[in-house]
Amino acid sequence: MMWIVTAMYFVVVSGLLLVGFVVYGKTLFFLGRSGAFAKYVGGGIVYVLFACVLVAPLFIAPVFINGWREAFNSNVVYAVYFMVLFVLAALPGGLYFKKNFLSRLRRLGYFKKRQY
Repeated sequence: MMWIVTAMYFVVVSGLLLVGFVVYGKTLFFLGRSGAFAKYVGGGIVYVLFACVLVAPLFIAPVFINGWREAFNSNVVYAVYFMVLFVLAALPGGLYFKKNFLSRLRRLGYFKKRQY
């Protein structure tokens, strides 16, 4: 039963992370057009907030999934299952962000490729 609840949890998390990626992209796009100070300082603040949103499902899971901590610590298969579902939950939002926002944000100066 806990395995099914975990899968349902990550279905919901996937939708929430998709919304988070969209808000992140639109916010960076807005800040990138605002000016240098807003672009860098605001972008840094938004980055830190989004990083917290991105990892929040890992810390909130024990609230929604009964017996999560014991299963995660004692059952390696469940721990791998949980982490794979976490990656799969973030994948749609990440791909949507890459397809719809990344090229425009690179033109604004975000996510530049490093020159070595």
